Amino acid sequence: MKGVVDTFRAAGLKIFGPTAGAAQLEGSKAFTKDFLARHNIPTAEYQNFTEVEPALAYLREKGAPIVIKADGLAAGKGVIVAMTLEEAEAAVHDMLAGNAFGDAGHRIVIEEFLDGEEASFIVMVDGEHVLPMATSQDHKRVGDKDTGPNTGGMGAYSLRQW
Repeated sequence: MKGVVDTFRAAGLKIFGPTAGAAQLEGSKAFTKDFLARHNIPTAEYQNFTEVEPALAYLREKGAPIVIKADGLAAGKGVIVAMTLEEAEAAVHDMLAGNAFGDAGHRIVIEEFLDGEEASFIVMVDGEHVLPMATSQDHKRVGDKDTGPNTGGMGAYSLRQW
């Protein structure tokens, strides 16, 4: 996130990893959602917010279930899947007014809830070549059968057969 790859490359050193520019895709959910929209890559409907009242108005327009995400890095805990409007409103207040995730939550993404399984596809690219590596499935919820709040990660496994 801080540009160590850029610094190494500027010094003529070899390094493997994302540049500071590429790392924005991981470090800012709002940046990523805007990038996806700009490049016509399918993604859940969303809006970015920095103020409580417009965010609450959007929630009331869309209803629940809905997803509220802290924009920045929050140790895997900055995503609230709100099944009720009350949960969603509390998440907005906690992030934007209550400083729940520090700077990471000063901007939020409110996103359409998509039902289904989450999957990760690990791919290496260098600007010319694409090398698919593996698939994995992350289990983030604290309770059995994918219930309760998200955690930093309860476990994951690879070689998932889709």
